[in-house]
Amino acid sequence: VIMMRGHTITSVNHATLETFGYESKSELEGQGVTVLMQTPEASKHSSFVDRFERTGERRIIGKPRVVTGKRKDGSSVSLTLSVSPCAAPGEYIGILYRRTEAEARAKAETELRDVSTALETLAEPVIMMRGHTITSVNHATLETFGYESKSELEGQGVTVLMQTPEASKHSSFVDRFERTGERRIIGKPRVVTGKRKDGSSVSLTLSVSPCAAPGEYIGILYRRTEAEARAKAETELRDVSTALETLAEPVIMMRGH
Repeated sequence: VIMMRGHTITSVNHATLETFGYESKSELEGQGVTVLMQTPEASKHSSFVDRFERTGERRIIGKPRVVTGKRKDGSSVSLTLSVSPCAAPGEYIGILYRRTEAEARAKAETELRDVSTALETLAEPVIMMRGHTITSVNHATLETFGYESKSELEGQGVTVLMQTPEASKHSSFVDRFERTGERRIIGKPRVVTGKRKDGSSVSLTLSVSPCAAPGEYIGILYRRTEAEARAKAETELRDVSTALETLAEPVIMMRGH
């Protein structure tokens, strides 16, 4: 599994290391995704993604195809690649299979749909963040906070959804975690007072967990008491945070290239 932002890999799973012969994630994270492709594949991949972003034409997006990957030692590996856009604009997920194109197609399309829509289909509000900034929300977030479109929230500071006391506390807790690793709120459900678009308050239980990519977080909100939400929150956070890591196939998340 490889997550990308622009041309840059932001996160990979263990299966990617095994398939391409790398020892640590740090060898790939921060590199251009074409480091994993032989020259002809690299140039074709870039042009296909550029075309999709300009025109919406799905020349390769969502369509499994056989590609020649490049291992760390320079040797080639034949793989089937499926690329799908994610919720955040310009980000993609790529899943690689060591199967023939025909064998991989059904599995690839199913898993891509599952990963891309998992957050959207949760009944609870889900907020993806980079630092303090909202990068993606699901439909339940709009309903709970009284917004009509995701564009009203994506790109805003997450504190737009919190009443003043909660906003200042949340920011300090996240800053402390990034500086020291102290999990004052990370992974620990707590009752918070949310702020709807009309300014009214809503009592929720919030659970925040770090994602695979550094500085990125997922928050799940529950309209339950803290005690009622704890078991469900911890289970779902673990499921979402580790879903990509536990796939047997290499997966690549991308923004642009």
